[in-house]
Amino acid sequence: MPFPAVPLRSLPGEYVIARFSTDADVAPVLAEMLRAESLVSFTQTDQEISIVCDSDAAPAGAELDGPWRALYAGGPIPFGLTGVVASLVDPLAAIGCPVFVISTFDGDVLMTPSDRHDEATRALRGAGHTVDVDAPRD
Repeated sequence: MPFPAVPLRSLPGEYVIARFSTDADVAPVLAEMLRAESLVSFTQTDQEISIVCDSDAAPAGAELDGPWRALYAGGPIPFGLTGVVASLVDPLAAIGCPVFVISTFDGDVLMTPSDRHDEATRALRGAGHTVDVDAPRD
């Protein structure tokens, strides 16, 4: 069965992935980030706390990786639909492009290093996806 093709929308700006230890008090950092009108994602495991946020809001005291650009496969995408993330990641793996994926209730956010964003967009289009591209936010 072929993978589904999905429409993607490029989110403006650049993002960082911040890593904190599990004992870090990130509540004040998160409260500030949630005031912004850009992508923010918080994930906590027994090993770490990860926050994805606008690069302009990169938190002090965190291990940071970035900058990254984001493509949003908005939905809602039904939970029973299989292969969506694979259909996004496979073309990027074929060109050796790193990815960071965030899944939400309605869709998926596919992040690529900023300096590979154009190349990633071409690969995704070549795989049958549509991509609406916004210019990076200043």
